[in-house]
Amino acid sequence: MGKRDLYIILSFFLLISGFKEKDGDKGKPVYRDLPYRQEYSVSYYLPVHERSLHLKDISVNRDGQVRILSDSGLIVPDNGNQFYAGTFVADVSYPAIIPKKISAIGTYHNQTIYLDDKQLFSNAWAGKLQVDHGLPGARLFAGGDDFHFLVSDGDSLLYLDMAGKRLWNGLFRNLKQIRFLEASHSFLLVSPEKVVEWKPGMAFKEIYSGKGITCATGFGNGAVRKIAVGASKGYVMLPGTGLIDKLPCPDITCMEYIDGQLWFGSTWGAYRLEPDGKYNYYAGQRWLPGNHVLRIEKGPQNSILVLTEKGLGQICSRKMTLEDKAMFYEQQVREKNIRYGINCSVVKLPESYSSGQTGNQPSDNLWTGMYLVSQLYRYKVTGSKEARDNAYESFEALERLHTVTGIKGLFARSFERDYKIESAKDSGWQERELKTGSPASLWLSAADHHNWTWRSTASSDQTVGQVFALTAILELVDDPSWKKRALACLDNLIGYIVDNNLYIIDVDGQPTMWGKWNPEYVNAFPENVGDRKITSSNIIAFLQTAYKFTHKDKYRTKAYELMEKFGYLDNLMRPMAKIGSDNSGELSKVLSEEWNHSDDEMYFLAYWGLYPYAFTPPLREKYRIAIKDHWNIERPEQDPLWNFTYAMTGTTAFDLSPSIRYLKNYPLDLRNWAVHNSHRKDLELLPENFRGQTTRELLPLGEIPICRHNSQVFRLDAEGDGKSLVSAGDTWLLPYWMGRYMGVISAPVREKQNY
Repeated sequence: MGKRDLYIILSFFLLISGFKEKDGDKGKPVYRDLPYRQEYSVSYYLPVHERSLHLKDISVNRDGQVRILSDSGLIVPDNGNQFYAGTFVADVSYPAIIPKKISAIGTYHNQTIYLDDKQLFSNAWAGKLQVDHGLPGARLFAGGDDFHFLVSDGDSLLYLDMAGKRLWNGLFRNLKQIRFLEASHSFLLVSPEKVVEWKPGMAFKEIYSGKGITCATGFGNGAVRKIAVGASKGYVMLPGTGLIDKLPCPDITCMEYIDGQLWFGSTWGAYRLEPDGKYNYYAGQRWLPGNHVLRIEKGPQNSILVLTEKGLGQICSRKMTLEDKAMFYEQQVREKNIRYGINCSVVKLPESYSSGQTGNQPSDNLWTGMYLVSQLYRYKVTGSKEARDNAYESFEALERLHTVTGIKGLFARSFERDYKIESAKDSGWQERELKTGSPASLWLSAADHHNWTWRSTASSDQTVGQVFALTAILELVDDPSWKKRALACLDNLIGYIVDNNLYIIDVDGQPTMWGKWNPEYVNAFPENVGDRKITSSNIIAFLQTAYKFTHKDKYRTKAYELMEKFGYLDNLMRPMAKIGSDNSGELSKVLSEEWNHSDDEMYFLAYWGLYPYAFTPPLREKYRIAIKDHWNIERPEQDPLWNFTYAMTGTTAFDLSPSIRYLKNYPLDLRNWAVHNSHRKDLELLPENFRGQTTRELLPLGEIPICRHNSQVFRLDAEGDGKSLVSAGDTWLLPYWMGRYMGVISAPVREKQNY
């Protein structure tokens, strides 16, 4: 045994015993958990009976009061927060304004200004701003220097002071927008064909001409002064650029320069220009009630207000650490996703967010095992009794999945109270299961109570979840009785598989569809079919784990038999790059149509039994090479669960920064909102490929469909209605607490001031 092997073994022993290296020890990178800005959205929808109402403009005063102009008068947002959408009510704050025919509103010196057919006025400044304009069709205005205002009906222009004195009048046909530029003390006049700059006392100066112009704004700080002109096919920056059309949506409706950032509204969402030239995109109901953006305005408490045809979206940010985010998710999981101790990976929201409807799911073992391990890591890091109780409750659920069947070693997919007895394992069930990807439904009476039923047809991914959780209990729990029960489950499970010729034998005496590790099944696949590699990798990990904790020689013997006689070591060592499609048989064809991301999840969770429990240092080194090869393939996904698992092998180059970016960007709102990105013009799409990777770089997670570890993170589009909620227990809490436990994420570093 070499020095490097001794170091790896010692490192893993220290890891599982809870030891934390100091920051920077042995070159290990550590993220300091400082507060950052987490974005989320609050939406306000027009009531059903007012869906035909047209929204026109928005203003926010210095007190944070938001007013919206509609074609039936002024309205204000009402009772919205992060998960409970608000609506609108009539603005009755100033009764004298209610009967007025207001045609426009705007914000000037942090106060709301109103324009009607007779006057330009405000309720601020003791009501002293009351300008008679004498332009019956007035519908546009902008405030300039010294309470001077430019007013227009779309053709005629009047320049007035606060007393109503006409300082200038002129014509500008088909005017769409007036914008004041503080830096140059001038006004921008925008029509569909041109943009003109006008400074009081000077002539019009045309600065841009084109087609389909929709808006313009000034931007820049200090001496830097630029103008952006938006149109139906993109925008230009003056001076100096041609048309910029590689945008999320080039059909621009409005632009605003807010706190040093340039915002765009479009016919398909809003977006913000970032310093690196990329765009943060906000579209779909995760962010906005509607996608056709009418106006963008700076909102209260540093939020951004996006007025759409269907209502108002308020993009907010909350200062938090990763641990703060974890505790937000922890509460959500306990309130919404726990069913009999099982982590219900998706719950329905049939009425509202208030009550999530849980239900049995085919992979209850897997999702619960992942959540359980997250809570054990949390317990070891923080000493939280709540986390320990959460883990124990989930263990009882996993344990009952073993005992409810009445068959030693055979575990259930799920269990349910008062559920119907049924069997879909009739003629043709295997073909249906293969084509649909859904396991056959087989519900039987529970062995422990007549009111309960359990679902059979256990599978390999369920086995991975069980072994992952039971192993963590045996490594991390300090309660001997709990560990004894977990060991019994592990021994019975792997023993059942070994004693049944490496199959999970179902209640009908036949192997389950996906519970097969026998060489006749595994090696029947061509070498480029992924199932040959993953089944080999998983079963060796299972057998090593069982031997580690039971010391029963039959597990070690079986593992060596598979590796030396049946080529399982060669199978699991085969490079990932060789995995591809195969048409040599119906099963191979179906299983190799595309990259299987559920397999990725199974691989990486089982690596926690493959690498650390290797029988010899040379085997461990081979496993490290196989894990690194897999990790390199997965790097574009930036998944912290993959990255931290790879770090378990002792490497310091495991992409910590992308992992933290992933954890930060994961949206707080885990509902299944519809998301669409395939229309975007700013994306460089890759040619179709076996992995299904659509873009070279991963989009921010807030812009794509909710991604889980077994899903395609490069998927651009998804349908959804917000009526279901994904559990953070397996998707986010596991990698976060794993990172904390491994010492690559620090405890929160609090700022001195309150936030």
